Amino acid sequence: MKLERISLIVHSDKSDSSSVTTKIERWASSHDIAISEDDPDLVIAAGGDGTMLRAAQTAHREDAPLLGINLGRLGYLPEVEVGGEDEALTRISSGDFHLEERMMLRCEDSTGTERVALNEVLVERSTRHRLVRLAVKVSGEQLATFSADGLILSTPTGSTAYALSAGGPLVSPRTQCMVLVPVSAHMLFSRPLVLAPDDEVQIDVDPGGDTAATALDGADGWDVPPGRSITIRRHPRPLNLVRLSGPRFLERLRTKLDLPG
Repeated sequence: MKLERISLIVHSDKSDSSSVTTKIERWASSHDIAISEDDPDLVIAAGGDGTMLRAAQTAHREDAPLLGINLGRLGYLPEVEVGGEDEALTRISSGDFHLEERMMLRCEDSTGTERVALNEVLVERSTRHRLVRLAVKVSGEQLATFSADGLILSTPTGSTAYALSAGGPLVSPRTQCMVLVPVSAHMLFSRPLVLAPDDEVQIDVDPGGDTAATALDGADGWDVPPGRSITIRRHPRPLNLVRLSGPRFLERLRTKLDLPG
């Protein structure tokens, strides 16, 4: 891997953020590598999963691999713990790593606004005291109209995030699929639904109901007025995460969720 420019995205409120930033900048300087937001060869996220999600937007847009350094508590996505920065960067510069592809979602509304997400697209009620009515079509076929707090369409990566809290299944990140998870649906059918990776999901907001709100990876959303729709599909280009032969998916689950052996 040709490493000439690194983009660094840091959660500045974390206690270790300053020392980690200094170490990375010192390593980069000693190897004649620039810290730059322009056309990076590698994006580094130093923080927790939230920082990783923000950095994923940059890495995917620039088509650059993403390395995570965990400054948070759980940290499903980061690969490196604090203190391992120099070793990780040395291994990456020498080619001693592999890339793990993660599915991205592309979300578009009926006005042409388009965003991407690594974890999930959430369509939810915009008013506190009223449910939202959302009609769902999957690849042109009507599924159901949900009266609910909202709907989550999750990637396998996002299956350990909000979708899990809402009752969705844990999905290996190597699996190619999408998971539709109703949030507090007021109807008999409220089970998660696993969809094919090439399915297209259209969510229509009831013309006689209230405006819905969208959120992509917990942020970066917009309102969808009654009668409008959004369409979600797999993005043709995945995100590449840098892996250094660290703990795999099940080991991360055991550790982060403190599962019994």
